[in-house]
Amino acid sequence: MGLLQTASRTIIAVDILFALLLAFSFQYIEPGTSSYIVAQLTLAPIVLTFVAGVLVLYTGWDPFD
Repeated sequence: MGLLQTASRTIIAVDILFALLLAFSFQYIEPGTSSYIVAQLTLAPIVLTFVAGVLVLYTGWDPFD
């Protein structure tokens, strides 16, 4: 397993942690507030890095090979 696959596994684990913390915070913020909008915008980088990590693991891409 290459360096990129190891990094992807770590990034996916961090994304899952951030998503769980964000889901927990959605219980305590009110819709329509600025905090709610920022929480929704935070989902974009979490989802993008999660998808990128999964694609790297699925394809087995290793540019440093």
